Amino acid sequence: MKRILAWAGILIIAAAFITLVILTFTGAPANQIVALLFVLLVIPVFLYTFLLIVRLGRSKHDRETDETQKSD
Repeated sequence: MKRILAWAGILIIAAAFITLVILTFTGAPANQIVALLFVLLVIPVFLYTFLLIVRLGRSKHDRETDETQKSD
């Protein structure tokens, strides 16, 4: 399942990049180009930080669970 989602993400990013290049060379409005740049740059950063925070939260939860089990 993770591989399928990873490939889907790669295809979406590739399609957005190709669309950005085509729109840039054809003279599209600036707001469309900025929107695609936002999709290509900002959203992946947000997703990465979200996953990092979730991963850190899980490891903290696991440590707290281990400590409570040791004291019982």
